[in-house]
Amino acid sequence: MKYLTIVLALIIAVTAPTVAVAADTITLRRDITVEGEQITIGDLFIGAGDKAAQVIAPAPAPGKATVFKAVSVARYVHSHGLDWRPATPIRRISVRRLGTTISHQVITDQIRAALEYELDLDLFEMNLPIQNLNIQIAAEQPQTVSVENLYVNKESGQFVAEILAPAHSENGQRIRLNGQVHQQILVPVLKRFKSAGEEIRESDIDFKAERVSKVGHHVVLDAAHLIGKSPRRSVRSGMPINISNLGDPVLVEKGKLVAVTLEQGGMYLSVMGRTLETGGEDDVIRVENINSRKIIQAQVINSQEVRIITRQPQLASASDIKE
Repeated sequence: MKYLTIVLALIIAVTAPTVAVAADTITLRRDITVEGEQITIGDLFIGAGDKAAQVIAPAPAPGKATVFKAVSVARYVHSHGLDWRPATPIRRISVRRLGTTISHQVITDQIRAALEYELDLDLFEMNLPIQNLNIQIAAEQPQTVSVENLYVNKESGQFVAEILAPAHSENGQRIRLNGQVHQQILVPVLKRFKSAGEEIRESDIDFKAERVSKVGHHVVLDAAHLIGKSPRRSVRSGMPINISNLGDPVLVEKGKLVAVTLEQGGMYLSVMGRTLETGGEDDVIRVENINSRKIIQAQVINSQEVRIITRQPQLASASDIKE
């Protein structure tokens, strides 16, 4: 009850007309914000005249707010010859300082540059969990940060970076951030899906950064080893390619009708045959002679022709070929 009496007395004192002292009437601003490091009477009130620059209190940190008791503010302005008469009773006055948020890109760029210099690496992946980081500085200050200290464990890749915002400022904010770095290597990959047996051309090749720790010993690292080859099993775009999955491009598919030829001593024989397996250029595959139904070992010449291997066992099979 005593507390209510005091509050009511103060409200009456604030709202009551002044009789003894002539004072300038001022009006409280709505949604009060400041940009600088101090809060003045002019920041809070309209009509303060030559008293507007009088400092009331330090401003809060950028992006933060501070709250004053209305009674305390009323006493302060009255002591400076100003008359504040709010239309309705007010208990608290909130003042927010405007601020600018430093973008995550600015932070990551500076830390990455520091890591490049420290580790002497051009290609690496940096994991820095700063999704919830919100660094606010005064609106008039530059949106910059500097890396003041950096420690890196070269075995694990973990690091601790201390940044200062704004960059190189005397009274800036210091924040410690933890992250991890992974060395990378450029690996040749395919731009589009390639089916088994489809030839890989230079125009099909792109490069992708992969963690060194995830690249196996059998992954192709030289693009030259891909050109002119074909995957034994289909390969998706953007995926590293195992060297064991490479072979010569398929020229003839299994079950295809081809010309089976034999050249020997000026004699040229040809007959139609059906391939019993796939094959690339110069591969030796099994082919069925359509006339005799015998199986012949033949070398792939192109997509339309296979040539009988001229060894004695093959000549017996070739005897069924007619001119």
